Amino acid sequence: MAGKVYVGDWLAHHNKMIGEGQKFDRIITDIPSFLNRWPGALGLGTINDLVSATIVAAQQALNEDGTMTISCTGVAQERFDLWFENQSEWELVPNSTWAMFRPYIRTISPNKQFWGRRDDWTYVRSYRKVGSSYTINPAGWPGSDMHRNNFDNYPMPTSMNNVELSAFRAPYHKGEHDSKEKQKWLSKNGITYEQQDRDDGLQVVSALGAGACFVEGYIVQLSTDRNDWYHIPKRIGQHGDYFDDVIVGKFNDSSLPGTRVLSGGNHKHVMLSSWILHTHTNEGDHVLDPFCGFGSMGAACAVMKRDFTGVENNPTRAEIAQNAYDELTGIISSSTYD
Repeated sequence: MAGKVYVGDWLAHHNKMIGEGQKFDRIITDIPSFLNRWPGALGLGTINDLVSATIVAAQQALNEDGTMTISCTGVAQERFDLWFENQSEWELVPNSTWAMFRPYIRTISPNKQFWGRRDDWTYVRSYRKVGSSYTINPAGWPGSDMHRNNFDNYPMPTSMNNVELSAFRAPYHKGEHDSKEKQKWLSKNGITYEQQDRDDGLQVVSALGAGACFVEGYIVQLSTDRNDWYHIPKRIGQHGDYFDDVIVGKFNDSSLPGTRVLSGGNHKHVMLSSWILHTHTNEGDHVLDPFCGFGSMGAACAVMKRDFTGVENNPTRAEIAQNAYDELTGIISSSTYD
């Protein structure tokens, strides 16, 4: 099992990887889609180039039965869709389109939900080469019986009618605490709450009155059928063969540089990456994430016996991602688990 995170812009590494003949089984990534939000996504032309480079990598660097699982919105999605509509070599994997929400709060008795969308990993599709028999396998996700953040016995809503969606991320990025949408939802539903002041001057909800609870985590919806909705805890709990005592017990230590991958950061967390790997990949696959951030996909690959290659423009995040992979690999290799 191997894992490497390259520092720098995806465009700078893309041609070199292809020229060296590197091959991958899966491309799994969220393509930067918001103009001028990151140093590596400055301007429409750059975002279009990032999309094009990802497409070319899929065409030239994937193995014969390789697939790409892509999340993108806005201008990146427009560019990607334009390519897809004007080619004939790739097709959408059946039943592979899914949406992701963040459940924040619920009222316990009527089971009303307050969910939000993030600006990454909200709308995902998988693509295969025409003639391939590849499909995703929702049954591959074993679930987690070690939930945190009040996910124990979490009742899914009976329909989206029980859910109120937050729009604080659209059309322009505005943080959840700045928008105060949680506070507005709680007040509207007559739920008392306490707040605390942060160092940046914002106020965050710190406690809820009776009849409500924080939820956190993710909801993945493979269809409108609620039986196709999966709730995934935010913090790592159960991860294939490796459990809380092995991963969190040894890795969740502030002295380790990769800890942020498990517990924070403005990116998807390891458990969501774990769900994607369980359902969209096979053990032994080589996964490429060209925009890997803090390395949650790499961390999940380390735990789940997938090779990993990542690219990250931010040097600090790239270092965290590499350290996380290396630390986890070391912990697992020295543990009593196979």
